[in-house]
Amino acid sequence: MSEFSIRTYTWQDLADESVASIYTDTDYTAAGYTSSTQAIGWQEWLEWTGNGTTINGSTGYDNLVYTSPVKDLGVSRTFYPTASVRSNGTSVTINVQASANGTSGWSTQTLGAITGRYIRFQVTVVNASATARLDEFEGEFFFDTIQETFDNFSVGATATTLPIARNYSAILGIIATAPHNREIVLTDATASAPKVIGYDLDTWGKVASATTADIVVQGFPTISADSSGNIVVS
Repeated sequence: MSEFSIRTYTWQDLADESVASIYTDTDYTAAGYTSSTQAIGWQEWLEWTGNGTTINGSTGYDNLVYTSPVKDLGVSRTFYPTASVRSNGTSVTINVQASANGTSGWSTQTLGAITGRYIRFQVTVVNASATARLDEFEGEFFFDTIQETFDNFSVGATATTLPIARNYSAILGIIATAPHNREIVLTDATASAPKVIGYDLDTWGKVASATTADIVVQGFPTISADSSGNIVVS
């Protein structure tokens, strides 16, 4: 499930509309010249070339830093993001940030399964020979899991590693179908090697016992930044 909007950004969108650029209009006369200045808002310009003016944290030919609106997930949820940009610059970095209250204490999250309620993206475009430019940004949050199924799997009385073939950033749980007097428990949720143990319910679930079961393991895929700075499933 995707929960984020797609939008194309221009300098007029990114600029603070309250910032005005000053230009000089020179009037020549026979006796010499006089000059006058006039304030022009960003919305009145078709192009912007920097020259020392600050926009969303970027001044002149410095890096462009764009922070997206805050996404409130309603409650704290675990998800994984993807994001892509189209820009002009030396390199692009996309960070996912979370906050406990949506207004302060923002912290950059490690790429992978992320848990939080108030989430935002922050995009940094490193300037090249021309002013850094952000042409388009797309970010999405996903809550659907990926999974693998192991039919008639032999579970030991000691920790048994599930032979997963997919790459996970987090193992969220298992669904197991076992004989009526056996229970399968996920004892180690390590993303690269989850482990399970079988228990004999006739002993009030206290004694580990080997058995067979159909097991579905569920988790989130791994994600990483590609060479262009996009956040992608890896």
